[in-house]
Amino acid sequence: MNTTLVKDDLLFTASGVEVEAAAADRKRPTISVVAYSGGIMSVGSWGPVAIDLDGLDAEGQIALLADHDARVSGVVGHGNAQVRDGKLLVEGVLSGAGDAARQIVEMSRGGFQFQASVGVVPVEHERIAPGRSIEVNGRMLSAAGGFTLVRKGTLREVSITPLGADANTSVAIAAARKKGIAMNTEVQVDEQAIRADERDRLQQIENICRAPSGTWGNSQQKVDELKASAIAGEIEVKDLTAQVLNLLRESRPVITGVRRQMSVGNVTMLEAALLNRMGLTALGEKSLGALAMEHGESLRATHALDLCRAALRLDGVEEPHGREEMVKAALSTTSLPVALGNVAGKVLLDAYNESPSTWRSFAAVRSVGDFKDQTAIRPSFTGSLQQVAPGGELKHGSVSEWTATYKIDTYGKVLSIDRRDLVNDDLGVFDETARAFGRAAMRRLNDLVYEVLLANAGGFFSAGNGNLLEGVDTALGIDALAQAITAMLTQRDSEGNDLDLRPRTLLVPPELQTTAKAILESEFIQQIAEKQPTGNSLKRAVSIEVEPRLNNATKYGSAASDKHWYLFSAPSNAAMVVAFLQGKQSPTVEFFGLDQDVNRLAASWRVYHDFGAALIDPRAAVRSKGEA
Repeated sequence: MNTTLVKDDLLFTASGVEVEAAAADRKRPTISVVAYSGGIMSVGSWGPVAIDLDGLDAEGQIALLADHDARVSGVVGHGNAQVRDGKLLVEGVLSGAGDAARQIVEMSRGGFQFQASVGVVPVEHERIAPGRSIEVNGRMLSAAGGFTLVRKGTLREVSITPLGADANTSVAIAAARKKGIAMNTEVQVDEQAIRADERDRLQQIENICRAPSGTWGNSQQKVDELKASAIAGEIEVKDLTAQVLNLLRESRPVITGVRRQMSVGNVTMLEAALLNRMGLTALGEKSLGALAMEHGESLRATHALDLCRAALRLDGVEEPHGREEMVKAALSTTSLPVALGNVAGKVLLDAYNESPSTWRSFAAVRSVGDFKDQTAIRPSFTGSLQQVAPGGELKHGSVSEWTATYKIDTYGKVLSIDRRDLVNDDLGVFDETARAFGRAAMRRLNDLVYEVLLANAGGFFSAGNGNLLEGVDTALGIDALAQAITAMLTQRDSEGNDLDLRPRTLLVPPELQTTAKAILESEFIQQIAEKQPTGNSLKRAVSIEVEPRLNNATKYGSAASDKHWYLFSAPSNAAMVVAFLQGKQSPTVEFFGLDQDVNRLAASWRVYHDFGAALIDPRAAVRSKGEA
């Protein structure tokens, strides 16, 4: 028997396991599960999460478990999954022979409405910025605080639960029906609210009781008891918070007690202390958690030298005499450079995500595996499917004329913190530098996208492609915009098939922002001709993005203009592609050593980002030269 443990996913695979099928021909209850409704759900430490069902591997038999219990006793059935109407559905049978399966059947007969929860192994995911809308599973999703989008994943199991992370899931069991009684599978609005409140309460309890490994020590049993009491409703959440904080203070490590402190996690404590010292407590709580910040505060680091001293003690290194010697020794430890690098990464990523990226409204994002030339197929190449006569053959289509090539490159810089900054307690320089690098990373990506767009390689925008407005009366106005919309709506392939493209985004330079808003947001458009309607037929027809690079003649030369404007379809139609190595859409920060120059001592990190951009499908975009 061969058994393999996959550490990251905590999944076991085994060969040589055989189970003899039961001989008895007993009919099992059938089960129908809406496992995931396609929207945003709250998932433990991940927070708000959505799953792109187009990238979900759900092939083969899917195990149906009770409350994610992967033991044999927790298996209640099996089934097959399918994606339909932007939802994940599972049809199967309750084949389990244990108490869990019997309990689910009995409770269903009593009228209890179960929900479902999916067990997915994320393969590729990205962070969607706060307030940004993105099309997933046939709908537009957004969250005020942002959310994680799992682009690719593997469905491991579906669990039957009393309360699921997705309030819109449901479970229907054929055996639950009695004579004259039908199980109600519709979730009422007030029930959804109750379930949402309960999920929020359980998530609060989980967050309060979560702590870095080893934090609670001998108090772990008491924390578990408090958590169980809170879940059962025996104590209020506010009382749980107070009692847990008291336990935390009792177990809080003391700087002189190195052994106890190391069990908390040296790097995490130093990160929290650094963020506290830099005045970035909110960022620390968001990335490390409130309890980790409590531990960082326990170091009582009021000066950068206190952090150096703590790092030395935590690593068991004797503190040398003199400030500069202490800084040099601290930068030679394992903990402090890693903590500084992690904090730099968090600050950099925070600034990166806050930087504007107008291209996300019209460019498709792709993940590539290496730096070789990549081939992209234009989404509009296929035309329409052809009718096949009974017994007839399917005709072959060719994509050779409908491909574009692109590749990614690496962009980077070195980030350093000088010993003098630590001696002088000037961590503001470190914060500002990391933020500047984050903004610079997004700025370079933005620059590349618009370099490619304005270069118009291969006559991407041209009369031959039916996506260029030139000549008189192409300046931005209601008639010119209507003409551009018509040009996109009437795009057809070489066989005359309509491509069903819909305009989504109007991209303009700053000089045309007021005009664009007047056209798309005004209630009325004044007409001089007699007996003409005055309503605005283009109100909110598309959204507006303002990009200053469009008129930056200093950087882009004659290709830039304050009169040109663009109309794009949805990102999925891939007028442009922006690609990232291994799907990583944020810069990487790595510590790589100390600068041992005689006149300078600094800890350094390299910051790099791998990306590329290309124009792909001309039919999903229209450009106007804006001539009056």
